[in-house]
Amino acid sequence: MFFLDKIIKKIQSIIFIFVIVVLSVSFYLVYTLKMTYTQREAVQSLDNALLLTKNMLEEEQRHVMSLSLLLSEDKTLLKNYNADNRQKVFQIINNKIHSLETLQGYHFEVQVHDRNLYTYLRSWDYNITDVPLASFREGLVIVKESKKPLVSIEVGKRLNIKAISPILEGDKFIGSIEVIEGFDHLQEKLSEQGYDFFILLDKKYLSIATTLQHHHILQDKYILVNDIYNKNSYDRLQKAMLAHLGNYGYFSSSGYGFGYFEIKNYHNEKLGYCIVGKNKEVSLSSFHQESLPIEMNSTGVIIR
Repeated sequence: MFFLDKIIKKIQSIIFIFVIVVLSVSFYLVYTLKMTYTQREAVQSLDNALLLTKNMLEEEQRHVMSLSLLLSEDKTLLKNYNADNRQKVFQIINNKIHSLETLQGYHFEVQVHDRNLYTYLRSWDYNITDVPLASFREGLVIVKESKKPLVSIEVGKRLNIKAISPILEGDKFIGSIEVIEGFDHLQEKLSEQGYDFFILLDKKYLSIATTLQHHHILQDKYILVNDIYNKNSYDRLQKAMLAHLGNYGYFSSSGYGFGYFEIKNYHNEKLGYCIVGKNKEVSLSSFHQESLPIEMNSTGVIIR
């Protein structure tokens, strides 16, 4: 009888251990599947955010290009430019800027360059003129040589979306008109969609982008070009492994998920990154990066 009780207790112990193992494995599988689904959902959300950012960035560039072309062909503006009537040109440009801001909510700045690529006029400061630009504004040189319009994200004293159109007299280059837009409008639109947006410029360009010298610097590597809308998201970005970023991908920092893609110049050299963050906690438990095929579009911006 004693021997039978011992066998029964041993069987019970085995059954108990078996049940515990089965329950543990089941819990682990359910948890793993849930985490995999949640992470996949988070990555999909970030992928959508990157696609949205890319499309909106291209739309912004089309917008500034259209305005640049319209100004370069405006007969009244060209008449006064040829007559060297800076006051009248200044008035015409600012009237058009005011009308567009009122109707469409976009904020633009306009710069006119002479045939030698010196500043002829700036919409934001009438008194600035005769500033040589060719040495650090490669886009202007390209437009002068090609006599074709160009839109890009370019480093000057700032980092902006810039569209440059030549002013032609027959086939002769006599100047150019540049429409400049920051990233505020894009940032506002992404914020409305629930995303945080950061433009990072490599610190090595500070010698050119002198107006950014007092902006936030992340990890002694990148300058934050735009304003901070969400401090929580920015604080997590500061802690991220930015040195590990590739061409395109995702990463997480303190529970926040981010997606990114490179910005490059005309020579395919990296300027920095566009980074989009989901401004709430997501389950990207570890650093995740992809190096996917990318292409240079006509604007000089690297996109997926």
